[in-house]
Amino acid sequence: MKHNINKQVVLLEGTRKVTKDAQQDLIKLTTYLANKYPQAIFRSGNASGSDELFAKGIESVDASRMQQVLPYPNANKKRLHSDSPVMSLADLNLEELQQLAQLGIKATPSYQSLFKLYLKDQKKTRVTIKAMYLLRDALKIIGCPRLAFASADMGYFFTDTSNPTGGGTGHTIRMCEISNIPVLTQDDWLKE
Repeated sequence: MKHNINKQVVLLEGTRKVTKDAQQDLIKLTTYLANKYPQAIFRSGNASGSDELFAKGIESVDASRMQQVLPYPNANKKRLHSDSPVMSLADLNLEELQQLAQLGIKATPSYQSLFKLYLKDQKKTRVTIKAMYLLRDALKIIGCPRLAFASADMGYFFTDTSNPTGGGTGHTIRMCEISNIPVLTQDDWLKE
């Protein structure tokens, strides 16, 4: 790897659709990163697919360095490692949630009404759940200074090659780019 990520917060993100052939590559990458950079902190969203596979590699080395950011407390609880730090949108105040929404709107303007609907009363409903996941993605990137939750420094992404800029993964990549956070996709890290 060309990048020295020690003492950095590294996002591990990607599509839920991971081919059988690629699954071991994701685990190998993060096992390597966790061993090579013992002071790095890793962060993901505890989703199935890429997030889960990336986390397995980190957890096999030191689960206390694998931060999980959730849309609501105990989301996908069965995938959470007991030693991994967890944060959710419930830990934030309205002003902090609004800051996340501003970044999300810059990245994907069409989400504005969805964010406004959630921010109105911050209730989890069938309609607002998508906003919660998208705001969670922004929290992974910009952190929360009040809670000493540092912003991310860079991100490793496993994208859907048929639609690399689509869905939540594409949205998260755009937020990273707006925030000047370097992004590497499998096109970069599988070559290294």
